[in-house]
Amino acid sequence: KELHTYIIMMFLSKGTIGLSLAALAASAGTVSASADDGLFTDPLMFSYEPYDAGSTKTILVSYRDDSGHKNIVNHTKKMKGEGKQVKEKNHRLKKAHTLKGAPGSSGDKKGKPKKDRRLRWLQEDQAIMAGFSVLELETDDLKAEIAAISAIEGVTAVEQDGMMHIMSTEYEQKIRGGGGVAEHIREIQDAISTTADELPEVDAEAHHGRRLAEETPYGIDMVNASYVWPKTPVMTEPIKICVVDTGYDLGHEDLPSDGIAGFNNYGQSWSDDGNGHGTHCAGTIGAIGGNSIGVTSVNPDPSKFTFYIGKGLSNSGSGTTVGVMDAVKACVDAGAKVISLSLGGGGYSAIDNAFYEAIYDEDVLIVAAAGNYAAEEAFGYPASYPSVMSVASVDSLGFRSSFSQWNTQVEISAPGSAVKSTIPDDKYDTKSGTSMACPHVAGVAALLWSHFPNCKNNQIRNAMINSSNELPSDSKNTPGWDKYYGWGIVNAGNAYELLKNGCEFAGGDSNPPAGEGLSYFALGGKDQVPIPPCPGAQERFEVQILTDDYPDETTWTLTDKCDASIGEMMSGGPYSTSNTLYSDMSACVDDGKYEFIINDSYGDGICCGYGEGSYEVKFGTQLKSGGEFGSSKTETFGTCGSTPPPTPSPTAPPSAPPTPVPSASPTNPPTALVTPAPTASPTAPPTSIPTAVPTSPPTAPPTAP
Repeated sequence: KELHTYIIMMFLSKGTIGLSLAALAASAGTVSASADDGLFTDPLMFSYEPYDAGSTKTILVSYRDDSGHKNIVNHTKKMKGEGKQVKEKNHRLKKAHTLKGAPGSSGDKKGKPKKDRRLRWLQEDQAIMAGFSVLELETDDLKAEIAAISAIEGVTAVEQDGMMHIMSTEYEQKIRGGGGVAEHIREIQDAISTTADELPEVDAEAHHGRRLAEETPYGIDMVNASYVWPKTPVMTEPIKICVVDTGYDLGHEDLPSDGIAGFNNYGQSWSDDGNGHGTHCAGTIGAIGGNSIGVTSVNPDPSKFTFYIGKGLSNSGSGTTVGVMDAVKACVDAGAKVISLSLGGGGYSAIDNAFYEAIYDEDVLIVAAAGNYAAEEAFGYPASYPSVMSVASVDSLGFRSSFSQWNTQVEISAPGSAVKSTIPDDKYDTKSGTSMACPHVAGVAALLWSHFPNCKNNQIRNAMINSSNELPSDSKNTPGWDKYYGWGIVNAGNAYELLKNGCEFAGGDSNPPAGEGLSYFALGGKDQVPIPPCPGAQERFEVQILTDDYPDETTWTLTDKCDASIGEMMSGGPYSTSNTLYSDMSACVDDGKYEFIINDSYGDGICCGYGEGSYEVKFGTQLKSGGEFGSSKTETFGTCGSTPPPTPSPTAPPSAPPTPVPSASPTNPPTALVTPAPTASPTAPPTSIPTAVPTSPPTAPPTAP
């Protein structure tokens, strides 16, 4: 109660913003919680009502082979002969998959699945699924129908269709559902900042200075998308991104309109987003940049990508497992390479899991919202399937959003608190949820893939993991992988530089064993493939900087001392955020002598008068670190004509820092090119600092008509 009062008073001090929170607080009694999914929903936020299919019941039936499917068809004919209403739709997979039990079953102690009351039957773990039928029938005794179908020869699993819904939330949910006070206050401050454009013009100017015609949401800078914008994609045609959600506001002033197609569902059109959730997610991925209106996005140039929209959820904000599967299948059939799923619900489905494995085998990357059930460690689906990339949410400072789901399948993080994007009717709004984090990662995946089209889905996935950023100041964000942030916050610039070293170098092998598909490499979460070793005789050079209270004073350079024609190879800084860990470079370099120089423009180093800053530089087995110096400090590695001590090939990211430093140990992989040979030209120094890159595309992308 005291927290509610404090927040209301804080908002009231900001003028008219107080009205919106006062209304939100007043509506607290109407915020509902579903007994089945535990999701709090705010009537001021996206509406969510359970999808009502009427008297029709839907079940999924997997079969071992074609004879099994034939037996299912014969059973439906028998039902019709008995006067029962039933429809059957067949989904034959290109390759048979095995059905796996749910996490938490059969002694699996990874965690527990989210509460699920669906009726289901599984023949046995590892049973074969060559395909599945979707049966729609009218019945008063679904349990009896499932029992009868499970007895059919060749049937390997029977499951009742599940419920799916959007993965957005609001601050009231976080207050009621858990999370620390400090997290709530931070995210409320985000809301104050990002809602300023809704104030009268004079108030917005007072808080933020000059208003810009086009806005860059903070998440676009955080994921470092603009580092890649000046690069030229090498695909023969624009990459296709599919958003499976509530629809798309076709004709929105700030969204692409040309060449957009979609899949209708629930008797509703994909181009009519009666909810707004799908349009918001699409805007984060591909709102048009450089057009002097609205917001920009991860992919601001509509000439370099195209959307396909799957109506996976109805205008109510909910739908069914089968409805989402149908939309995903339509995306794949339309040629989509990346599928964004800001949705979830229900529990584990062996059939659904095998379905997503089959999609993964077709070289499609599926990205999904981890969920907003942060009160407990639980699995949400489809995000927690191994073949789906599960995305957690962080706020504008990079800290985990208090609502963000945590479990062993969380794989990567992205901005999800107070994210501004497009909504229907040429409008814009700020929303929160892992729904908002998901399209950041999907957008980055598509942006990278358009520049490295020869890579496979698993390699793009691993490249994003291996180049992610980590924060040092959150005790929950441990070195390497953790269940709150996954492997870290996605960084497009880092991943781009890593991929320049080659698809296999950045993301591992892409040739599965005989009889296996690409899903062989999809383990998900903590088990996903770590960074590969350096090729040949090269050694890894790593630079990490923990800034002090004055980050803009710090810069560094790395110079090749054996060949003057190469000279300065890399550089970093000045930085924009205090007390933050920057994994500026991790690259494989040739034998030689290298000089690292760190500078402080004020002349007092980075430790320990104004913060606990530090640097850590590693070359092979040589490690040098510090923070207390004057204007500069020089560290030298290797010698000309000699080879540094070899480093064992890593099989997993380090679990602890090599030496005690004020921050977490680096786990970020290469973010720079392999050092060129002595006769090559200097390599341009990449920077992965969000504010060190442009906030809009170098050239204005064409505006959709």
